[in-house]
Amino acid sequence: MWCPTKDDLTPQALALLPRGRAWATHESGPGPETTLFRYWSAVCDVFAYVCQRLCALRQEFWCSTHSETRDLWLAEYGLPDECDPYPDLCAKVAAYGGARCEDYVALAARAGWDIECIDVNSTCGDPAGGAVAGSMVPGVSLPAGKIVFRVFPQTSPAFVATYDTGPFAGSLQPGVMLDCEPDISGLACVLERVIHAHVRTEYHIA
Repeated sequence: MWCPTKDDLTPQALALLPRGRAWATHESGPGPETTLFRYWSAVCDVFAYVCQRLCALRQEFWCSTHSETRDLWLAEYGLPDECDPYPDLCAKVAAYGGARCEDYVALAARAGWDIECIDVNSTCGDPAGGAVAGSMVPGVSLPAGKIVFRVFPQTSPAFVATYDTGPFAGSLQPGVMLDCEPDISGLACVLERVIHAHVRTEYHIA
């Protein structure tokens, strides 16, 4: 894209003036030493600044080249947000979305979580190890609109363990905290931003 400078604009402005001796535009036009030339040179100084700003504005229409409107871009895309699955602005702009299990697994991986996704709408029974004997009722189908996530904390870089082992029998003392379930709130925070509101979710620790 060509952005005209003051030296480009001044001859164009002078060429638009009426021609003739009274305007000092006869022959080759007003020279640099004339008042007319200096006047339009000053005017074109302003025009050149406007052209430069318009050329700079063009770059703000793309995330990869913006520089002056970052605050507006961040406000438009709701950043910064610690729970956003796309904390990088340009990554969020380019994100295509997706509501399949593989999309959620890839999204979690970018956030440092190793998970397995099970869409119960595409299964014909409980996942391995999750079925309970005597719990099946004749004539009852699987619940619709539900996704089950199996989380693997030991292979998830984003997981920070608080307690490695639970209390041993006879070793519990006053003031000692009990072992708790692994904290996967960071994962849930990320996924809940993109999972459709009507979909029910369950998280299981592997």
